[in-house]
Amino acid sequence: MSTQNKEKPTASEIYLKGQENLKKIGVDQPLILGNYASATAMATRQYLDSLFFIPSFIDIPEADTAITLFGKQLKTPAFCSAISRNPYIPTYIPKSWVTDVGNVMARMGALMMIGIGGSDELQKTVDTGASVVKIIKPYHDIDLIYNKARDAVSRGCIAIGMDTDFSLGRLHGDRVTLTETFRQHSSDELKQLIAEVKIPFIIKGVLSISDARKAVSLGASAIVVSNHSVHSFAFGIPAPIVLPEIVDSVGKRITVLVDSGFKTGNDVLKGLALGAKAVGFGYPLVYALMADGAAGVENLMENINAELNRSMRAVGCATVADVSRSVLVEIP
Repeated sequence: MSTQNKEKPTASEIYLKGQENLKKIGVDQPLILGNYASATAMATRQYLDSLFFIPSFIDIPEADTAITLFGKQLKTPAFCSAISRNPYIPTYIPKSWVTDVGNVMARMGALMMIGIGGSDELQKTVDTGASVVKIIKPYHDIDLIYNKARDAVSRGCIAIGMDTDFSLGRLHGDRVTLTETFRQHSSDELKQLIAEVKIPFIIKGVLSISDARKAVSLGASAIVVSNHSVHSFAFGIPAPIVLPEIVDSVGKRITVLVDSGFKTGNDVLKGLALGAKAVGFGYPLVYALMADGAAGVENLMENINAELNRSMRAVGCATVADVSRSVLVEIP
């Protein structure tokens, strides 16, 4: 039997097979493997949970969670990060997910980013009335990128972006895939693309001051500080940890958004306090879809925004613009 096309085992698979073979001869030795996804997720959660608010309960103000982003009035700074049906969303979620989520984002007045998918899916999303941003992967074929960008503009997207962190391929566990599909694009290529697009351009996957500054110099309108839920690079610094120094470096020259690991309304307030203009949710919305379809997404978004509003009031912030690092204290 030919094994020519069989993928080589990853380190995890080798270790686990060795452990299983040891068990066969009576040696039950636990092997603690570093988990790419859980390490970053745990570090993100640990950091966010180390941040506490300083509340004041006398003369509590009313709060307004509205923001303006890419020229659009939105009711909430919580947005849908770029999600795609395959391979990220389980196949048992209905094909209507894109309109289910889009309709909720339209009703909630929230921004919706959409990732891998065709023109028909994109048009259905735009038709919901949501403010839609198309995020394009760094495909090897530069013409494909331009075609997708032009298509997004023609269909009414309010902004376009690129997952530059996928330049080295997709990371699934400890296996790297799609290296023939995606590639690195030079600063000159990105600058030319941004200049042609004519609508706001977002560079997603920024985790360093260096990339943030380059995004400014390339003419991008915004960046998303994001580790892509560890689908692009293992053990990259968690997004909320690096967020403040990126904001301090470029926040006056470019719009800074953030996602990866945020789950609640209090998390949104922490993201805003760390300097982001808006905070994205990806997997939490997938879980909400799995829980109860469109109703689950709506319930989650309402919960997030209600908690954000309540916590903004508790820390004396009448508007999102009033939120600053002064509302936080870190307890290691």
